[in-house]
Amino acid sequence: MKRREFLKYTAAASAAGAAASQAQYFGGVPVYAKSPGRNILGSNFFNNDNILIIIQLFGGNDGLNTIVPLTDDNYHNLRPNIHVNDAEEDLSRFRIAGSESWFHPNLVESFNDGFLRLHDEGRLAVIQGVGYEHPNLSHFRATDIWLSGFNPRDEDIFNDPQVRLLDGWLGRYFSTSIPDFPSNLPDHPISMQIGGQLSLMLQSDAGDTGIAITNPEEFFELGGDLTPDDTMLPGIDDYEREYNYILQVAQASDRYKDVVKTAFDSGTNTVNYPDKGLARQMGMVAKMISGGLETKVFLLRMGGFDNHVNQVANGDMRGGLHPALLKELSTGISMFMADAVAQGFAEKVIGMTVTEFGRRPRENGSRGTDHGTSSVQFVFGEKVRAGLYGENPDLTEVVRNDGRGNPGFQNEYRRVYAEMLEVLFGASEEEVEQILGKRFVHLGLLEPDITSVHNPLVPDALGEMMTIYPNPSRGAGQIAFELDAPAKIDLSLYRVTGEHVLTLHRGLAGIGKHVQSFTVATAGSYLCMLKVGGRQFIKNLTIIR
Repeated sequence: MKRREFLKYTAAASAAGAAASQAQYFGGVPVYAKSPGRNILGSNFFNNDNILIIIQLFGGNDGLNTIVPLTDDNYHNLRPNIHVNDAEEDLSRFRIAGSESWFHPNLVESFNDGFLRLHDEGRLAVIQGVGYEHPNLSHFRATDIWLSGFNPRDEDIFNDPQVRLLDGWLGRYFSTSIPDFPSNLPDHPISMQIGGQLSLMLQSDAGDTGIAITNPEEFFELGGDLTPDDTMLPGIDDYEREYNYILQVAQASDRYKDVVKTAFDSGTNTVNYPDKGLARQMGMVAKMISGGLETKVFLLRMGGFDNHVNQVANGDMRGGLHPALLKELSTGISMFMADAVAQGFAEKVIGMTVTEFGRRPRENGSRGTDHGTSSVQFVFGEKVRAGLYGENPDLTEVVRNDGRGNPGFQNEYRRVYAEMLEVLFGASEEEVEQILGKRFVHLGLLEPDITSVHNPLVPDALGEMMTIYPNPSRGAGQIAFELDAPAKIDLSLYRVTGEHVLTLHRGLAGIGKHVQSFTVATAGSYLCMLKVGGRQFIKNLTIIR
C-alpha cells in the first residue's frame, strides 16, 4: 500500500492537525488519529502477570431476578407474573449461605453447578445495588458513563447528552502509564475486545489501547500486509505527527496478528466449550492465555438484556429471555474457571460483569420490566474474597409509592474499578484518583499481595485495630489507633456508597498511640477507613443530629 493510498483511508488526509472523529481500520484495529497528550504516572501493571476479563451485559440486567429476595413479600407483590416462584418447589439449594438472597435457578443449573459452586469454593463475589447518583436511563448514555468511569454527579457538563464522553477508564489508565505511548507499544496487545468495534472503555485521548477481533484466524487474515511500505515522516507539524501515529498503529497491527495467532494456536482448552455465545468467547480467551498471550484486559459482550416483554415465560421461571441469558452467563464463566484451574492460570485472572443499569422492581404488564437503576455485579477468580457484598434492595418505599420508582444504590460502581486498578494492576492511590476523578474505598473483593508486608497496627484489649468514640456521634469525636513501627497511613471518611468525603490524615505516622479528632457537619452513615501496610480497616460511623 503506497502513501497516497494509505492516506485515503486515514483521517490525517482531511486536515493537518485535526483529530479523527471516525475510526479507520488496519487489520481489524480501529484507529483514531488523535494528538497524544499525557502525564506518565509510572504504573506497575507490567510488573505482574495479572489479567482482567470484563463481561458487558448490554441492555440492563435485571438484578432482582438475578439475585432474588425470595422472603421479601414486596418482591412477589411487585412481580406477580415474573417472580422466581418458590411456592411449588423447594429452592433452598439455591440460597447464598448465611443470607436472605437466592441465586436464580439458571445460575446454578448450568455447567458444574454454576455460580453456587463457584461461590461455595471461594471464587465468586456478588455485589448488590451497584449504581451511581443521578442515574441516566438511556442505554447509550448510561453505557458511556460506565465505560468512561465518569459520573454525571462529578461534573454538571456530563448531564448534557450532547457532550460526548471520548475516553474510557482503562484507556486513560493504560495510555498514561506507558512511557511514550503510542510510539512505545508493548510486544503483545494491551487489551483485546472480542467482537464489534473497539469499546469506549479502551480508548484514550492519545489513541486506542486495544484491538478488536472476531476470532484469531480472521484477525490474522485481515491484519496481513496492511502496513504502508514507507518510513516515518520528520514529524515537524500536526499532519506529519498524525500520519506517523497511524503508521505506528498499522505496524502494531501487523506485529499483533502474528502474536495473537501464535498464542491461539499454541494454547489449549481442557473444557469442551460450545461453539456459540459467551462460552465460545471465554474458550477463545482461555486458549490465548494458555498459549502465552500477555494481554492485560479482555472485554467480552453479551446482548439481549433489554427485556421489556417476555422476560420470563408464562408460568415458567426457568423459561423466557432473561433466564436463558443467566444460564449462558453462568455456563461461560463456570467453564472458563474450570479450564483455568485445570491449566494452572486461575491465580492470575480476575473477571467481572458490568451492565449499564438495572430494571424497575415493578413488572410492566407485558411479562417484562422497564429501565431501572442499580443492579447486581459479579466478580470471579481464584483470588476473589467470595461472599455477598451489600443487602437485598429495600422495596418498601417503592410499594408505598404505588410500585413506582426504584430503590437507591448501595455501592458506587467505581469502587470496583478502583480496586481492580490498585490491587490487580498495582496502580498507586494517586494514579487511581487521577483516572477516576475521585477516591473510593475498596470493597475488599480481592486478596492483596501483602504476604511480605508487616502490619504495624497494634490491636487493643478487645482486638480492635481502631476505635471511634463516640459512635453514634453528634458530629464530633475521636479515632484512636496504635502503631508498633512508623508507617504511611490514610485515615479517611467515605460515604457508605464508597465515595470519599474527608481526609483526616494522610502521610507518615510514628510509633505509639494516635488520636485523631473529626468533625462532620452532615448527619448520616459513613465508613471510616484506616489504610496501612497494604491493608484497609473499616468501621461504620453514624452521625446524628
